[in-house]
Amino acid sequence: MLYAARDAQGNICDLQPAPCGAAQERVQADNPDVLQFIHERWRQNELNALDREFVRALEDTIELLIKKNLILFTELPPQVQEKMMRRKEIRQQGGFETGLLDNDIIRL
Repeated sequence: MLYAARDAQGNICDLQPAPCGAAQERVQADNPDVLQFIHERWRQNELNALDREFVRALEDTIELLIKKNLILFTELPPQVQEKMMRRKEIRQQGGFETGLLDNDIIRL
């Protein structure tokens, strides 16, 4: 048994294994609304994962263009420069330095 919360349109917006907060409605795991909620969450998670991978591919492409002297890092908008520097800093701190350029990471 699961416990659901619904939005103003009657769609499930939260599922819990026990009554929690707004999730007080008892629903069966095979309820069509439950299955739709789970499917939508799965699709959103898949899209989020693809977005993260795409962002990394764009970042690696920009670094490659910089390495080949096709663009200068300083030509990028300041917000892009800040985000790239922050992402690089976090990856280095966490040991996540893998990408299209692998061991040939550009030092900006």
